[in-house]
Amino acid sequence: MIELKNKKIGLIGLGISNLHVANYLAQHGYKVFVTEELPKEKIKKHIDKLDPKVDYECGGHSGKILDCDLVIRSPGIPRDHFLIKQIIENKIPVFTEIEFAYQILKQKISKDPNIIAITGTNGKTTTVSLLGNICKNYKKTVVCGNIGEPFIKFIDIIDEETIIVLEVSSYQLEDIVEFKPHIGCILNITEDHLEHHKTMQNYIDAKFNLFKNQDKHNFAVLNYDDENIRNSINKIKNSNIFFFSTKTYLDNGGWLDKENMQVVINTEFDKSSIKIETSLPGEHNLENITAAVCCSRIFKIPINIIEKTIKNFKGVEHRLEFVRKINDVVFINDSKSTNVDSTLVALKSFSQPIHLILGGRDKGAPYTPLIPLIEQKVKSILLIGEATEIIYNQLKDIKTCVIYKCETLENAVKKAYEIAQPGDIVLLSPACSSFDQFKNFEHRGQVFKQLVNSL
Repeated sequence: MIELKNKKIGLIGLGISNLHVANYLAQHGYKVFVTEELPKEKIKKHIDKLDPKVDYECGGHSGKILDCDLVIRSPGIPRDHFLIKQIIENKIPVFTEIEFAYQILKQKISKDPNIIAITGTNGKTTTVSLLGNICKNYKKTVVCGNIGEPFIKFIDIIDEETIIVLEVSSYQLEDIVEFKPHIGCILNITEDHLEHHKTMQNYIDAKFNLFKNQDKHNFAVLNYDDENIRNSINKIKNSNIFFFSTKTYLDNGGWLDKENMQVVINTEFDKSSIKIETSLPGEHNLENITAAVCCSRIFKIPINIIEKTIKNFKGVEHRLEFVRKINDVVFINDSKSTNVDSTLVALKSFSQPIHLILGGRDKGAPYTPLIPLIEQKVKSILLIGEATEIIYNQLKDIKTCVIYKCETLENAVKKAYEIAQPGDIVLLSPACSSFDQFKNFEHRGQVFKQLVNSL
């Protein structure tokens, strides 16, 4: 455990999580310095919310952060960033907000916190939201992390009995030092964030950092159906491995009995069946639900609470979200699909003909895996953003649908509305990040909904 008293703490980047970290530290008597690359006018709304006791600089990095005792980086800043390299060369510890919040919490409460940490390429937010609802219906729970509310924001209200449901990304898991969830869960691992991690192996290693500090009292909940996960379980040294599956019968773990629509758990500590009644579309959501059920039962949450919560759960914003039906054309907002695999999942979720809005900022993975499903299901592709030419060059030989270069989301929505026939679906599922034309995927989804609702 790192001693934090009387330390000067540096933060690189003034995004949402670091804004909360800076204010928490200033309000608890720490000396804080923030360095931000963007000019002041670009982050004015965050600076306006910054505690006046926080020292900061904008528009570049002066090197003053090298005077700090430890540094917290925004998750999106890669470890090969020149400033991170200088900090490491100066032997200054580097954390992300998740690790730092965990260290503060460990100094506040007397036992290991009740953390359930969920990661995966896709499905994190849906699983965390559902699991958070289940836990809230059982006892005091906070839901935080990559889902939108930083972990550190809740430290002062967490006690020994609180359940903490955390969404954690590969970026946040890179700098794990002591972070130890009671339950760590990996939903799936497919190609993503290679522009940040450089190689698939680095990406997998970051995900499996989730378990590095677990002991024999902790659980690793893993998707048995995912080959990348099964091939990497040798990385787990001390945890109790708990597999779940929606495709295979498991004699030790949790599996989805589709015929009776129930999750059957058969382990030495739990033998139970949980009925699944859900309105969420797609095979992937059955996977998310199965994972949430398994984590819930490890915490011995009563079956009736789990079943009732699943039945009432309506999904999350920007993930296969119904927006509007106009002239029997359905508009679906899947702005949270920021990688190819997520868009594949979206395409598998519908049987109706699809007009697919693709594009944004390219993340380095190929788009060709989409071709078989596009040939089966897609009537037109509407390309937007920076990745337009990259995607077009990879998909232009498809003969079964028309490709339009629309440039903007507004043009794509108008074109889709113009060409869609009754019974069709217009699906925003971009397979790219949003940062070329939008603040984030939420902003992109909100703009899409505004455009659709103005038709």
